[in-house]
Amino acid sequence: MNPSLASPGRRACLAAALLGGLASPLLAQAQHSYTVSVSLDYTGPFANVMDSWWGGQQSVFDWWNETKGKALGIKLDVKTHDLRYDASVVARTWPQILSQDKPIVFLGMGSPDLVSLMKRLPGDKVPMLMGTAMIAPLWTANGWHFSYRPTYSQEFAGLFDYLQKRLPEKRPLRIGTVSTQGLAGYVDQVNGVVALAKAYPERFAVVSQQWVDNQPVSVTNQIREMAKANPDLVLVGTNTAQVVATVKALKELGLKTPIVTSSHNGLNEAAKAVPITDLEGSYSVFAFAPYNDPTVKVAEIFAKYNKTKGTWGITSAQTAGQALLAVAAIERAAAKVGADKLSGQAVYDALLAGPFPAEQFLGLLPTVALTAAAPFPTEHLAVKAMTVKGGKLVAVSDDWMPVPALAKW
Repeated sequence: MNPSLASPGRRACLAAALLGGLASPLLAQAQHSYTVSVSLDYTGPFANVMDSWWGGQQSVFDWWNETKGKALGIKLDVKTHDLRYDASVVARTWPQILSQDKPIVFLGMGSPDLVSLMKRLPGDKVPMLMGTAMIAPLWTANGWHFSYRPTYSQEFAGLFDYLQKRLPEKRPLRIGTVSTQGLAGYVDQVNGVVALAKAYPERFAVVSQQWVDNQPVSVTNQIREMAKANPDLVLVGTNTAQVVATVKALKELGLKTPIVTSSHNGLNEAAKAVPITDLEGSYSVFAFAPYNDPTVKVAEIFAKYNKTKGTWGITSAQTAGQALLAVAAIERAAAKVGADKLSGQAVYDALLAGPFPAEQFLGLLPTVALTAAAPFPTEHLAVKAMTVKGGKLVAVSDDWMPVPALAKW
């Protein structure tokens, strides 16, 4: 026998090498890959925010693969599809996504994905998660479509409740709306706010509804007409182009009426097209924490892992929340069925298996409790909002703002 091989040190090194060689293929076999499919829009109405939108998702998935996924023996293969925020494109492309990707979860963008797929998903056994808020026509039981956010109108109601209580005189908050007819999600935002005013007539009044093009060149005439009703604010929850057009119209008419936006068309995105000083006093409201809240630790993940040209802001924060809910459900499903047996059914069951604690969402979301009764949490709804003050984006309130009870309209 070779004396060098007989020495204790040599034998230990040889044993370690053999164990390493045996372990490597075992570790490789333990790494299970699954596809997450994602709906994006680089050629439609949200193209201008899509880098930030995708960046919020991409950074979370890359972080999770490198950390928690690696520890669990799971790798998520994320495949994106430019579906143009168009229901016909979604419907036409979905069979290909289903057959080629075989996703265990699908991340939708908005109403076109929901309208096209919600009736198919239970049969296809693929849960769909949204980062956007919901709309009333999709407020159904036993669906496979979910969001951590309620309807847009409920989110707006949380801010309207806060603002009405702070009016200097006791009267309804006067609301003007800008939206587009023919787009279900856009029309529903207005319908929900009209329902809010009917439910609480002493507190809220919709004084003017203006219908404009989806990508308007100018809305000055419509805002001039709205101004006759003297609204306290203008709700523009649709897209960034309509926010920018409304800002320009208000400035042209010499009006200081604040605008209320959602998250996907929020203030920091609008500020890329108009001076932020033109947005003074306006708002964005949503069911997650403001992106610049120092307790939102997911911002650090975006800073480290983002590969897009997008920026960390309201848009990327909302889609980071979407991705965080997806990986939380995948972790729970893996714990239940095993890392080698994940499926759409397993992820669906995990979503309905009880509350997800706020700690899983790195400061971005509160506890999320989904049930089969609705596609979003229905109890203890609350929102947060941002406003422009002195040319800077600041939180309206550090506390969560409760949403008034609102029956389905």
